[in-house]
Amino acid sequence: MKRLSAAVALVLLVLVWPLTAAAQEIISSFHSVIEVAKDGTLTVTETIAANVEGSQIRRGIYRDFPLTFIDANGRRSKVDFDLISVERDGEEESYRTETIDGGIRIYTGKADVFLPRGEHTFQITYETSRQIRFFDDHDELYWNVTGTEWVFPIEEATATVTLPEGVKAQALDVFTGGYGATGKDARAVEEGDEIFFATTRRLRPQEGLTIAVKMPKGSIDRPSASQENIWWLRDHLALVIAGAGLVLVALYYGRAWVRVGRDPARGVMVPRWDAPDGISPALVNYIDNKGFSGEGWTALSAAALNLAVKGHVVLEDLKKAIVITATGKGGAEKLPTGEATLMKAIGTAGGKLTIDRANGKKVAAAGSAFRSSMEREHRGKYYRANTAYIVGGVLLSLLAMAALFIFGDLSEESIPLVMVPVFIAFFVSIFAVSFGKSLRRGSSLARRIMSIVVLAFFAFVFLTIFSGVLAAIVFSATGADDLPLLFAVGGIVLVNVLFFFLMGAPTPLGTRMMDGIDGLRQYMTLAEQDRMNLQGAPEMSPRHFETLLPYAVALGVEKPWTETFDRWLLAASAGAAAAAAYHPSWYHGDSFGPGSFGDRIGGFAGSMADTMTSSLPPPPKSSSSGFSTGGGFSGGGGGGGGGGGW
Repeated sequence: MKRLSAAVALVLLVLVWPLTAAAQEIISSFHSVIEVAKDGTLTVTETIAANVEGSQIRRGIYRDFPLTFIDANGRRSKVDFDLISVERDGEEESYRTETIDGGIRIYTGKADVFLPRGEHTFQITYETSRQIRFFDDHDELYWNVTGTEWVFPIEEATATVTLPEGVKAQALDVFTGGYGATGKDARAVEEGDEIFFATTRRLRPQEGLTIAVKMPKGSIDRPSASQENIWWLRDHLALVIAGAGLVLVALYYGRAWVRVGRDPARGVMVPRWDAPDGISPALVNYIDNKGFSGEGWTALSAAALNLAVKGHVVLEDLKKAIVITATGKGGAEKLPTGEATLMKAIGTAGGKLTIDRANGKKVAAAGSAFRSSMEREHRGKYYRANTAYIVGGVLLSLLAMAALFIFGDLSEESIPLVMVPVFIAFFVSIFAVSFGKSLRRGSSLARRIMSIVVLAFFAFVFLTIFSGVLAAIVFSATGADDLPLLFAVGGIVLVNVLFFFLMGAPTPLGTRMMDGIDGLRQYMTLAEQDRMNLQGAPEMSPRHFETLLPYAVALGVEKPWTETFDRWLLAASAGAAAAAAYHPSWYHGDSFGPGSFGDRIGGFAGSMADTMTSSLPPPPKSSSSGFSTGGGFSGGGGGGGGGGGW
């Protein structure tokens, strides 16, 4: 009985086995007919027989076809592609196409029509050109017949190639396997006017057949110079758009800078011991920095010191805090705008403004009111930022970048590559401008601009090449042809950031004031002997020192100015006794010792802005997520792609 059951089971297994094998969705045959025309156009008919079981193939198949090609010089080129017809089982079939990264996808069938199970034959016919490679000694058809991205196995892949009349192949070659493989599990024979290729084993998913046909030089008509120029323009459209955008943006900014951004000619700078037109220390800082430096806290510190020197307030240094106390004196004196606003803030605080973290909100409000009042009175009077011209340049740049992404036909791999120089150019530009600002103030404008441009250029070149290499490793999407595109895109950003800083220019009044401010700075930083040799210069005294100390803070030269006064005290007739006895009435803090005044009062005056900044309340925290991310070969040449079911 057991033997009978085993025999029955064996018979059933033999009967069911073919049905089980047939139930697998495979491509039983893939045959491609490639007709090569004299002008290099390929007419390709692919006949694909597939077994349909309603699993992955329900409505039809899809076929991916690349629209780029690596030419004889190793450059990626775009090919022409024209879909002629799609058939199924000998009848015309509905289809649709969509653009995929670097190519086109062809879907056979309709979304609401499901195929019956069994074998179906799909036929896709198309024309494509620019697929022939031209070498110095021969022409070549290097063709990826099936592609290496099919999700199904291919039982048999064959190809028939017809060359132009009178052309005979000089050599044939075949490659099989996954992309990059050099297997030769196929045969090639030439029969009359046709060349036949066929695989000798089953191709697994992601394996394909690639063929190569070597023809005598001149077998295929080489494209004309005008045609090659058209192709080059199409291949490099993104570069052309980015390059044209860079030129337009640079010309726009260059013309705008010549028109409104050039600084007026500077006058002769002569050392002086007072501020031009008697302007306040805060306004000196505002004009010298073409706005406020340190968000206005340095100017506010200079204003507080000037109020103290004039007797309106007393400054008390409590190590970690500064207290500004109104004295009630000099109430009838008309104060400059910034100082008047600060006195109002002190009055609002009850006559005593404490600068520490506990009073951060009051300090921030006082600083905001101080800056606003200064800006209202002086904006555009000494310096014009020419913001409208900058906005125009930014809009022109955005238009160029939009055209690049819309019409430049960038692949998904190229987009992150293009974005790399955008960020690099931005940070390099900031660094270059900071370097330019660090140059000594006596340098000419031309020298400053040249230093900025030269540094930015070399830094950008270096970082762009480095980023190109990095992107090639990370994205595998760059080549030598990508570097000019990176330069152009990064250059647009670079020009915008540079001219953001260069477009502003002082007014004629501002230029005259800047000449006087430079003279005042030079006076306070001169060696003692040079200062004494100036005709009409006042002798050093506590009063003279205190009068100019707020200006020294505003210009960032409080240390050399206080050191000069320190040396004068020690050299005075009373020597150390005079130094020990000196203590300004407007300052309450540690007592001074001989030779320590420069370190003490200079350090206090210079650090007032830091104390004010550190007293500000911290910015509100933003919400954030708690999650974080941590030779020839198969697949080479033109054609290729892959496919699957849908």
